[in-house]
Amino acid sequence: MKDFESIGKRTPYAEHDDYVRKLIEQATEKAIDSQQKKTRTVSLRTKVIVAAAIAALLLGGFGISYHYLFTEQPTVMAENNNGPIDEFLNSLSDEDAQLLAYYDIEEIPEYE
Repeated sequence: MKDFESIGKRTPYAEHDDYVRKLIEQATEKAIDSQQKKTRTVSLRTKVIVAAAIAALLLGGFGISYHYLFTEQPTVMAENNNGPIDEFLNSLSDEDAQLLAYYDIEEIPEYE
């Protein structure tokens, strides 16, 4: 205990003020340089990702445009073959067609 009291509150090692100032300047410059390198790396990576996304969108757009513009679309021709039900419905008057919509079967016959 006496050894600690004889030293007092001063530390046994002391640095010069110039050394401490120089050390702080070097650490600050190194931190700034590393931050700038990270910023450049991130921005380059971001540019590459954005360029790839734009290229994918353009290729997809050209592919879809080509598909819809230059491929033959099948044409469907309406056939004029009317069956007996079509002929019956076409021969009805407007009043008969309205009554047909309200036609109701009260009882369904059961067959044995």
